[in-house]
Amino acid sequence: MALCLLWAFIMLTISYDPKSRSYSKELGSRVVKSQEFWVTVGITVLIIMPWLTVRRVGVKVSSASGHASMIRFEGGIKAGILGRISPSPLSEWHAFGIISDGKKEHMMLAGAVGDFTKSLVSNPPTHLWVRQVHFAGLPYLVNMYGKVLLVATGSGICVFLSFLLQPCKADVYLLWVAKGIEQNFGKEIKEMVSGYPKEKVILHDTAVLGRPNVSHLSVSAAKNWGVEVVIVTSNPEGSRDVVNACKHVGIAAFGPIWDS
Repeated sequence: MALCLLWAFIMLTISYDPKSRSYSKELGSRVVKSQEFWVTVGITVLIIMPWLTVRRVGVKVSSASGHASMIRFEGGIKAGILGRISPSPLSEWHAFGIISDGKKEHMMLAGAVGDFTKSLVSNPPTHLWVRQVHFAGLPYLVNMYGKVLLVATGSGICVFLSFLLQPCKADVYLLWVAKGIEQNFGKEIKEMVSGYPKEKVILHDTAVLGRPNVSHLSVSAAKNWGVEVVIVTSNPEGSRDVVNACKHVGIAAFGPIWDS
């Protein structure tokens, strides 16, 4: 409807002659020469294109606990990319970070925090709708730097795991704060992180070590490793605190605009 209203507005604007204060029925060359027309064509193509790639695909959903589910798809995806999935394409779409080694398959880790994500645990589907046009998420910034600290809390780890599983231009370090890592996120996720060089990883299990000050941990780790930038995925308050703490000491930091 928004596109239809935009096209109606553009065509009325182009056809209106301010001198005669009337609308012309002969548009022809005026439309082709109009900048507004071509901008609207571009907008329309960009909006429609992702919908042309919507497909229903088979998935394998498993859950190590009631707190999160792992969704598996065929095909490798490069690091830093996010994807959208839906139980019904005309009702709702959900974006998740993609975990992949870049080879045969990719996965999404979905924390059970809403109706849809809880249903993945209680009633795992065999098929989901996807958009085959993926998009770059905040973690894609890793490719712009030489030395990066990734800070994740809880299921925010999923958007970073691809950088641990496949070659990356940057020298990547990781700080992950979560509760009951193996119990809540599964042995597979823990092994993905454990397989990365131990000197580049800090795992803080709050079930064992208690709840830390993530901002202080992030600043300390960034200084110890001498990174260029900190990229964090957490809840809105957590992301804001880490970004502000890092910037306060002169370390560049980025977090999501909304919650991760």
